[in-house]
Parts: sequence; structure tokens; C-alpha cells
Amino acid sequence: MGANILNLGQSALAAAQLGISTTGQNIANASTPGYSREVLIQSASSSQQIGGVYIGQGVSVNQIQRQYDQYIAVQVNTATTSKGQADSYLSQITGLNNIIADPTAGLSPTLQTFFTSIQNLAASPNGTAGAAARQATISSAQSLVGRINSLQNQVSQISTDVNGQIASTVTTLNSYAAQLATLNDSIGKAQSTTNGGQPNDLLDQRDLLITKLSQLTSVNVVQEGSQYNVFIGNGQPLVLGTQQNPLQVIQSPTDPTRNEVAYLAKGKVVQIAENGLPGGALGGLLDFRANMLTATQNSIGRVAVTIATAVNQQQGLGQDLNGAIGAKLFTINPVVSSSSTNNTGTSQINASITNPSALTTSDYSLQYAAGTYTVTRLTDGSTQTSAGLPINFDGVKFDLAPPPAGAVPGNGDQFLIRPTASAAATLTVAITDPNKLAVATPFSTSAPSTNTGKGTITSGVINSPVGSGSNSVNGMIGAVATDASFNPATFGAGVNLTFASPGNTLSGFPAGATVSVNVGGVTTNYPSVAPASSTIPYASGATISFNGVSFSIKDNGTPPANNDTFSLKPTIPVSAAKLTFNSPANTLTGFPATANVTVTSGASSTTYPAGTAVPFLSGASYSYSGVTFSMSGTPTNGDVFNIGPNTNGTGDNRNALLMQTIQTQNIMAGGTTTIQGAYAQFVSLVGNKTNEVQATSTSEASMLKNATNAQQAVSGVNLDEEASNLLKYQQSYQAAGKLMQIASQLFSTLLTIGQ
Repeated sequence: MGANILNLGQSALAAAQLGISTTGQNIANASTPGYSREVLIQSASSSQQIGGVYIGQGVSVNQIQRQYDQYIAVQVNTATTSKGQADSYLSQITGLNNIIADPTAGLSPTLQTFFTSIQNLAASPNGTAGAAARQATISSAQSLVGRINSLQNQVSQISTDVNGQIASTVTTLNSYAAQLATLNDSIGKAQSTTNGGQPNDLLDQRDLLITKLSQLTSVNVVQEGSQYNVFIGNGQPLVLGTQQNPLQVIQSPTDPTRNEVAYLAKGKVVQIAENGLPGGALGGLLDFRANMLTATQNSIGRVAVTIATAVNQQQGLGQDLNGAIGAKLFTINPVVSSSSTNNTGTSQINASITNPSALTTSDYSLQYAAGTYTVTRLTDGSTQTSAGLPINFDGVKFDLAPPPAGAVPGNGDQFLIRPTASAAATLTVAITDPNKLAVATPFSTSAPSTNTGKGTITSGVINSPVGSGSNSVNGMIGAVATDASFNPATFGAGVNLTFASPGNTLSGFPAGATVSVNVGGVTTNYPSVAPASSTIPYASGATISFNGVSFSIKDNGTPPANNDTFSLKPTIPVSAAKLTFNSPANTLTGFPATANVTVTSGASSTTYPAGTAVPFLSGASYSYSGVTFSMSGTPTNGDVFNIGPNTNGTGDNRNALLMQTIQTQNIMAGGTTTIQGAYAQFVSLVGNKTNEVQATSTSEASMLKNATNAQQAVSGVNLDEEASNLLKYQQSYQAAGKLMQIASQLFSTLLTIGQ
């Protein structure tokens, strides 16, 4: 009996001792990250039948169980992933918002200063005030360029930082993966040597690593036996049992300035799509770069392209103080195009901006597969396909580079085209001599004092650097439009196109030019036209484009005659002409012999073939060969009006006035807003996105806090509770000791009786 009591006391003492140790472990690790509270699980030992009764045999300790809820842990990890992404995105976009929205360092003040200087120049084009205004315009242009360059450099620095953070995050992620694989191995070995006993500390470490991993990216854990298989992103295995599949940081195949994430599969490096790693800090970095950083670079670049193009085009239509045609005020690098390192061909893509107004803030992918070229707008996946190049899409012309680089690409070859990415960084001021600002217009009009009537003619403007003309009776060539890719230096003396009948073709296009013909919205390209085959089919009213110029030839129902010619030539210098008013016929004669004249009165426009008399309409505008002027009043028979080159630009501010209007013209975002309006819209977009991400971060923090509180309610250590348990186990230990003391005394009594 004494021996049984001794055994009872011994088991009770051991259980109490384990209870004290377990409680002490909880108290010691109350602040340890990832620690799960442990609880002593005990049960009564099987009783023994003695003399018809069952007598208890004490207590058995089954296990020391950690308090862990798998489902709550999943909620914590999910909330951690969402919070990690929001915080990562917020950290980046806050810095970006501070840069572009700065009221003193932002772009808006310098834009306003630049256009104010042009306004002042238009008000004082001559004399000492004019010289000062010219210098102020050059200085404000340099300030504008400096501000745009600075903005781009700061954004580029953010891009560099993001690259570094992506690399650092992947390194940390791989480190966690390696530790997980090691813990899987240790846990498996521990359980195999203890008949399934749970190594609580190792399990806590592993679950803490899963939570840390969730801060970096979205994690999916699949338990297989005692081990975790960890998948990230859209199913990429990171850890399979004791095997780690580390990620790699590589340069983008199409953009060496960008870090991408990849993995090794069967000895081949496979890039993970930028949207293939959602969630966590890594997902936030990739999301910010794809949807905000790239758009910011392109938005600043789009402003730079639009300013440079609009001002340069207007400069090219003006005359400087030296009597020369205005040179470009700004220089800017062309579109950036890069080939994928995985391409099998050697082709290169030449892309050029044709219409800044149509530009978006997107980059583009061009792929050649199965004889078809596909251009994809990367922001929304919109595509345009064609069996040949060029393709015109969003104000950009995508074309092959000249041979041999322009040979047909290999099947599956891919190219990245960034129309405005480098524009802001490469923008410079090309003019340092104030006298080269084209303030005047290089043609003039006049009505001699010998006229007896009251007819007047306006000073007029130049509409296009290229004028058109023909000697055809049946066919009329319309006004010539030029796009941003037009280069006057390569246009030379112009082009003469010859109509051939009965084949109904046009020939004479420049060698090497790709001619695009649009009929009813369908464009056909005739690439690399050579002198021996420089013909294209003629279609009345079709839009014909090449080398940055576009025009149409339309007949009166009868095609032009064989050998009729249609000319394109530089508008400047403007040919001299003397218009004579014929009162009986109410017409004007004396326009250049090959010029088609368009008369616009109100909303009505009529084009008159070259060589014919043109009606005089008071208040109407007259356009031919790239120039436009208006006439009004009541001339008398024989009155003349002179048109010709402007031999003296002094006192002439017409071109500066036109340049000034660039500020208020809706020349961005499809012609819906001004330059400053487009930039303001983008600043607002970044600001709104910053507020949105801030709200998301706050919301995710609340959700994470709730999930963590729920987890701590199950797994967390309550020191008050542990203090109570400590007293309980202390009393149990003391009682068990007393029981063993009594058993010892009883045993001693029995020994005494036996003597």
C-alpha cells in the first residue's frame, strides 16, 4: 500500500514539475515572436483491480501541446501579405508624389514662366526690350529643360531604388526558403525519432518563417505529412519538403534597366510575369513599377515630346532676325526600341512619334509570329495587327530598321518600344543665340497705295512646311499635313509625282520610302520603294503618306491625264505672286500656276484647280501651297495684292504670337487638354492614388490587427494566467511531496512492525 502511495506521489510530483516547466517556458517566451503558448496535457493512469476494487495508479503526461489554430494562422498570413503590399506601394508612391506635386520644384511653374517669356517676346520683338525678351526666352527654355531633366532624374533614381529593393527582397525570400527547407528536415527527423512527438519550438520557428515570407509575397502552404510545401505567386513551388527552388533576379530580356524575377526549370531560366508575384512587399514593388513608375516616366516624357515638337514645328514656320528659317529650339532623343535577348533574328525596330496628341503613357510590345506583326499596348492589352510594317498606333509609327537590321524577324521575336521613356532625360536647348528665335513669319502680303478700292488682305500665316501643286485639269492635290517625324533637312527640294494612264499609278516617290495608302480606312503599305519600282496604285481621295507627309489627290470623276504631275515642295521661301481683282467676274487671278487654291467662307470650303480664276468673297480665307491669308472689303477692278517673301522680319511678331498660343491649345491626350492640363491631370492621378493606397494601408492594418488579436487569443501568452498556473502547479508539487513523505512514513512504520 505504501508503495502504491509512493508511486502516486511520484507521478503527481513529475506532472507538477512538468507543469511548472511548461508554465516557466510560457513566461520566458511571452515576448518571443512566433511563440505559441504550451499547455500540459495529462490524464489519469489506468487503474489496477485489487480485491474487487479499482485503485488509481496516478497521473500520465500525454504531451506538451502548443496552442495553434491553422485557420487563424492562414488569416494572419493573408492579412500580412495584403499589408505588406500596401505598405511597399505606399512607401514608393509617397516619395513619387512629393517629387511631382512640389509647388516650387514641380513642372507647372516653369511651364508658365516659359510661355510668359514668349508672350513678352511677342509684345516686344525689337530694340533693347526685344533683345532682353529674346534672352529671357532662351533662359526660361533652359530652366524648363533643367526642371524636366531633374524630374526625370529623380524618377529614374526611384526606378534604380526599386530595382535594388527587388533584388534585396528576392535574396531575403530565398533565405527564408532555405531555412524552411532545413526546418522541414529537422521536424521530420524529430517526429520520426519520438513516435510522432511534436517539436513545438521547431514548429513555431517554421510557422514564423511562413509569416515572414507572407510579408514578401503571397504564400500558399500545403502540408504533406510533417513537412510544408510552399508555393508563391501563381503556383511557383518555392519549397518542396527539404528541397528549395530559389528565385533569381535577372535583367529584363527587352529592357536591361529593369530587374525581373525568374526561376530555374530543367536548366532553363524562366522569367515570371510582373503580375505573377502578387502580394507582399515584392508584389507592391512590382505593382508600383508597372502601374505608376513607368506611367510617371512616360508622362513626363510625353510633356517633353509635346513641348519640343510643338515649339520646334512653329519655329520651323518662322523667320529669325538673320532672315533665316527658324531652327529647332529643342532637341530630344528618338523613341527607345530594344530587342529581346531571346530573339532568333537580327531585326531592329525603328519607331517614331508621328502625333504627340495621340500619345499615351504606355509602353508597347511588338511581336512577329506566323507572318503577322502584333503591337500591344502594355497598360491595357489593346492590340493592332498587320501582315507588314509600318503600323501606326497611338501616335507612334512602328517600322523595321533599314536592312540588314530590318530583315524579317524570326518567328516569335519580340521587341519593347518605349515612345517617351527617355524623352525627358534627353531634352536639351539647341539654340543659344537669341537672334535665332523665329519671331517673324517668312512671308508678307501688301495692298499697294495705288489701289483705288477698299479691299484689304491680312498678313497671313504659314500652315505647313510643305506646299502642294499640280498641272492637272482633273486631279487636285490637297493641303499637305506633316507629322512629328517629318524632317525638312531630308525632304530637300521636294517630290514630283507623275500619274501614268491607263495603269492609273503614281510614281516618283523617294527611294527607300515606305508609302502608306489609306482607302476607306484600310491601309496598304508599299515598303522600300526604289526608283525602278516607285509606283503605287492611284485611288481618288486616298490618303497617301510617306516620310512624315500626308496628302490626298482627288479627281472630278475623270482620272488625271497621263503624265500629269503633282508636286510637293517646301513652302519656304514663299513664291512671289500678284493677285489681280477682276470686277466684272468678281474673281482673283495671279495665283501660282500649279497651285490649287482653297477658299473657305464660314463652314464652306471649295478648292479650285491650278490656273483657274478664283472667286473673291469678302471675309473668306485663301489657302495654297502651305500659306493662308484672308481678304475682305470692296476692291475695284484692277486692284492688286502682293504676296511674297518677308525680306525684313524686324517688327514682325506673327510667329511669336502663334508660338504663344501653344500654351492654350488642346494638343495632348487626343486633343482634349493643354500641356499644363495634362501634367495637372497626372499630378492629380498620383495624388489620388497615394490617398487610395494610404486608405488601403490603414484598412489592411486594421484587418491584420484583428487577425493577430484572434491568433493571440489562442496562441498568445497571458502572464496573469501563467502566474495563476504557476501557483497551481506549485501547490500540486508541494502536495505531491507531502504525499510521498506520508508514503515514506508508512513504509517506515511497516518496517518497524516487521522487526
